[in-house]
Formats: sequence, structure tokens, C-alpha cells
Amino acid sequence: MILEKQPLVVSTSVDLKFIFRKWLLSREGFCDGLISGFNLNGLAFLISAIIVLTTQVPVSAQINVRQAPLPGYEKRISEYVDTIRIIDSHEHLADPQIVQQLYFLDFMLLLHQYCYNDLISSGLPKKHFDELFNQTLPPKEKWDIIAPYWEGSFNTAHNRLAVLAAQTLYGVDDINRTTVDTLSARIARAYKTDWTNHVLTDLCRIDYLIQDGDDRIPTVDNIKYVKRFTSWLTVRSKYRIDSIAIEQVNPINTLEDFVVSIEEEFNNAMGAGIVAVKVNLAYFRTLKIENVRVEDARKVFRSLRNGDEDHVLTYAEAKPLQDYMFHRLMDLAKKNNLPVVFHTGLHSGNGNYIANSDPTLLSNIFMRYPEIKFALFHGSYPYGGELSALAKNFPNVFIDLNWIYAISPSYSERYLHEWLETIPVNKIMAFGGDFRCVENIFGELLIAKDVISNVLVDKVESGYFSEQEALRIAKMILYDNARIFYKIQ
Repeated sequence: MILEKQPLVVSTSVDLKFIFRKWLLSREGFCDGLISGFNLNGLAFLISAIIVLTTQVPVSAQINVRQAPLPGYEKRISEYVDTIRIIDSHEHLADPQIVQQLYFLDFMLLLHQYCYNDLISSGLPKKHFDELFNQTLPPKEKWDIIAPYWEGSFNTAHNRLAVLAAQTLYGVDDINRTTVDTLSARIARAYKTDWTNHVLTDLCRIDYLIQDGDDRIPTVDNIKYVKRFTSWLTVRSKYRIDSIAIEQVNPINTLEDFVVSIEEEFNNAMGAGIVAVKVNLAYFRTLKIENVRVEDARKVFRSLRNGDEDHVLTYAEAKPLQDYMFHRLMDLAKKNNLPVVFHTGLHSGNGNYIANSDPTLLSNIFMRYPEIKFALFHGSYPYGGELSALAKNFPNVFIDLNWIYAISPSYSERYLHEWLETIPVNKIMAFGGDFRCVENIFGELLIAKDVISNVLVDKVESGYFSEQEALRIAKMILYDNARIFYKIQ
């Protein structure tokens, strides 16, 4: 049996009231002392009782005591996690046919997106963007541009992940001036094959991938799509309204016309088979969404409709109309039994307002729409504790750990421990890369599997889970939960 190491919680199998009462009654004169005003003898006996109880009653840091696992459980758990088929809950995958035509079909393919953000954070001037991504500079010349900033940021998880992908997929031990030519040649050669499907299906064992974006990728197998409605939720100009009207070939002259336009877009997306609505408001404004009177929304719409073509409101001025349109979108999601997913926590890019992404700002939405299932993305980094409370308290709130392993493996591991203690396990979806290239998806999945294995091994070692429970949890969080949430057949 596992003996609990930290005496924090008295075992729930012990009836303390019965033991304490029996102990008290066995002490002659003690009850009389209590009745007579709790004299000194009675107080002494009470203190003695507490000491005896705390030394004689078994205590535990775990809710349950599990039988010690059979030797080798660490390896068995790790190997099982490595063989599970995956549902990848969130990607921005680039079409392989477009990747083949990129100016940065070289080592910079691994360093674009989040790695580039870290290079910017370490001091790389943004003026170098065109040289790195839009010009046909040789790999060594590109390396010479980023080298000082790579030296300042090689430590970040995003950059370590890129090195891991170079090592495991292309056999290049490091990314530096002596390796970038070889690495670039191997990347270019790989993309002349069916590389994307090979990495996703054969190496990552991904059965389905949830793609964020309108662009369809017919050359990649088993993709499901989510849909954004950002043009309606962030509207603050007449130009935006006119652009939607031109695209849909329908005039938008009233607020009611504007509502019809989002309904048309939604219905078209449903016809194309979307599996969720994606809301990325936090990149533009606060996630605090108010209940809005139709009169207030109409006032804002009229100010835009009657303004000049270049008339633009501030986000604060436009917020009543934006919030009103958000509620119309939720009405559509509710009517069609479609889940809604939110970007929460850290933003991609540099110089954003993290407070806009605080998931607790959405509490009123979770309460107003109990019929809608909501998923909060990215482990809400750095709001892990707040995320625990939200998903624990709201039956309709789920958590999605996509991208989080590439942000911070230690945060992922620390909070996965907590989430497995606080949140029903059927509400945790454990993997999505949130990348554009398959190399970085593969690298992040390696880290994710390590984190998940480490947490489950620790839980089994401590007696919190049995080995069989740990294996069941691994499959739930890597496959079953996402399949159910997104209704994948």
C-alpha cells in the first residue's frame, strides 16, 4: 500500500466525532468540567484529546489510498501515451502547395510565427521581416541577421521546440550557421513529397485535425473546420459594413439587415460542415461582453451607416453594437447546437493587452448561455488558477491545452496536475499545436506527450490514480473528449 507522505488531510474513512466523544466520556470528570464552565482541567483534557487524535488517527495528502503499482508502470504509461491516436483540437496549418512556393522554404520555416515573436521580443528589429520571409536570401545571410537575437532567445520553449523538430525530423543536431544550409536543403526536399500527411498521420498519429480559418486544404486528410465571425464582432466602420454587403451581394441599411448578414454567413458555414464557432475578440478588445439594448446597438449602427466612408469609431464607442452582434451569434450557436471556442490568455505577436484575455471576463456569458458548450483555449496562460475555477464551476465550460506546451512545458505540467484534481476529466482536451507547419506540430506533440506522461506517472506514484485510471485518462484527454466536444463521428 502507498503510505501518504504529507499529513494534511485526516482520512475520510475515520469517524472523528465518534472517536472523540468516546475518548471524552472515558475521562472521569471531564464532562463535569465542561458543564461547570469549562474549567482548567477540562481545557487540559481537550488539548490532550486533540494531541492524541492527531498522533493516532491516520492522515493523508490524498483523498484515496491506492495499491502500489506493479514495477515498470512508468514505462508502460509513457509507451501507452506515445501510441494513442490523437485528435488535434487547433491548428493554423498552411496549405502544403503554398508552402512549396514560399521564399522561406528553408530553416526559417521552423522559426516563423511564434519563434519569430520571441526573436522580436529579444530585440530583432521588425524591419528585417521582408529580408527573412519575402526575399530569396541564402540561408547563411538570413542566419547572420537573426544570430544575435537567437543568442538572446534560444532558451524559449518555442525555439527549443524548433530545434527539437530539426533534430527528430531532419537529423540536424542544432540550428546555427554551420547547419542552416543542410537543414534548408532537407526541408525543401521533404516538401516535394506528401510530407504534411506523412508527419501528421504516420508520425503524429493524428486522426483528425481542427483547422482555424476559412481556407480549405484539400490535400490534407481528415481536417475539420471552425469559423470566425470577426468582421461582425469587431465592426466599427462604415467601410466594414459596406465590405460585407458587397461580398454577400445584399444591401445592409439597417441593424436588422446587419443581423441577417451574420445569419447568412453562419448558415453558409454550417452548410460547409463547421464543427465550432471561434471567437478571437481578445486580440482587438476586452472579453467583457455586456447585455445590450437593441436601441443602443441601433444608435451605433446608424452613426456608422450615416457617416463618411472613412468614419471609424473607437472600440469603446462601437462596443454596444459589437456586443449586440455577439449575442446574435450565440443565438445561432445555441439554435444549431454548435460549441463555441475562445482565445484566452497569451496572444500571438508582440505588444498586446493580456488583460483583454482574462477568461473570468466571460463568466456572465457562461451563465447566460448554459446550453452552449464553451472551450477556453491555450490553458488561458497565465490564468491557470482562474481557468481551474471556471471549468470546475460551470458545467458548460471546457478547457483546451492547445499551444500551451510550446509556451511553457513547466506551466503545462504544473497546471495539468491541478486540473486533473479540480476539473472533471471529460472536460479536458490535451493537445493542439496552434502552428502553421507540421514540423512544429510534431515537436510540440513530443513535448506534450512528455508532460502528460510525467503528470500521470506522478499521480500513480503518489497513489492518486491507479495505473489503469491513468491510461484511461490519457486516452480521454488526447482523443475521446475532443471527439465528443466537436461531434466527430
